[in-house]
Amino acid sequence: MKQSHSRYRWVILLLAFIPPTLLTLCQYQSTAYAPELMRQFSLTDQQYTTVATAPMLLGVFISFLAGTAADRFGVKKTVTAAVIVSALCALARSFVTGYLGLLAVTVLMGCVGVVINANNAKIMTGWFPPAQLGLAIGLVASTGNSGTIIAMALGKSLSASVSKAFLYSGIAFAAAAVLWILFFRDRPRTENAAGESPVRGPKPRLGSVLKNRTVWTAALAAAFFMCVNISVSALVSPGLMKRGVADTSANLTIVIFSVTALAASVLFPGLIARTKNTKITCAVLSAAAGLSLYFGWLTDFAVLRNVLIPLCGLCLGGLLPTLLSIPAVLPEIGPDTIGAAGGLITTVMMAGAFLLPSYVVTPIAGGINDTAFLILLIAAVILGAIFLLLPNVSIRKRVP
Repeated sequence: MKQSHSRYRWVILLLAFIPPTLLTLCQYQSTAYAPELMRQFSLTDQQYTTVATAPMLLGVFISFLAGTAADRFGVKKTVTAAVIVSALCALARSFVTGYLGLLAVTVLMGCVGVVINANNAKIMTGWFPPAQLGLAIGLVASTGNSGTIIAMALGKSLSASVSKAFLYSGIAFAAAAVLWILFFRDRPRTENAAGESPVRGPKPRLGSVLKNRTVWTAALAAAFFMCVNISVSALVSPGLMKRGVADTSANLTIVIFSVTALAASVLFPGLIARTKNTKITCAVLSAAAGLSLYFGWLTDFAVLRNVLIPLCGLCLGGLLPTLLSIPAVLPEIGPDTIGAAGGLITTVMMAGAFLLPSYVVTPIAGGINDTAFLILLIAAVILGAIFLLLPNVSIRKRVP
């Protein structure tokens, strides 16, 4: 049997899926425990938002390095170092006593998510044939939603104490690190996903990635995507609670949103690729996501809110896997620099995830309010406009 068709590729997919899912679970425990966390650490709205988005901050500094390191040393060694750091910091969260300490360990906890996201396309193109590539990349990209679902579903059931809840999730993170170390395998460089020896041309230069306009455009789109997506998970639930909505009802909205987005991130990349023009398709989905989020926030009717905000997740779901797969279809990005290209996209993406909600949306709006969600609508429209600048990657017809 050819290695490309080995069933072990599903083990690889599972191992790549678990750590970033646990990272998101740990991250959005902050949402489930938002009132307790804000009281315990005396957090303002903006400080709470920085903690809720803190794991994204590290990506600004190490994503490109993570991609180039995996190109040079292999994915297993690179991710192993990251998952150990993340597990230790997830455990350490339960012992910190101040805002700065909490912020520091939460930032460093994001290490494994940054490294796996930067190398998502690299891992999956190494193990999966082209027909399954969108599914594999989409599943790993969906971990932001899968972890959110678990965090919201668990709520405060682990413990009434936020510190104990942090400890339990840290133990789970440590177990995931052990599984990665024991069972992950790097794809041999002597074979490609078709099980054949690759034909190597001149080795691509790293500078070609930094000069690639399409990669930078995809990176900018990813930043605006994360601004909208992260803001839904981090701001909607505490914002609704401040409006008097019960915490169980507010968290249910996020669970439904995340389930919908998770399903869309698995199913929609393949559907988007089959449309005649992916640029227009993604632009329409982006604008629809912004509109449904804005009007879903404004309504006081729980049933309508639980339709409109999940509709936002449905529209957003397939967009990030489409962006992350772009380096894999660019002829000028070869296998020796695909990690660097993914790292560049992730660098800008994580900058948008941390900076835009914390230092643009909530400060301009003056908190979590109607203006904040109007800004997110504008961000979604900008995302749609950027998609129009990207290449049409339809499998039916590709145009520059």
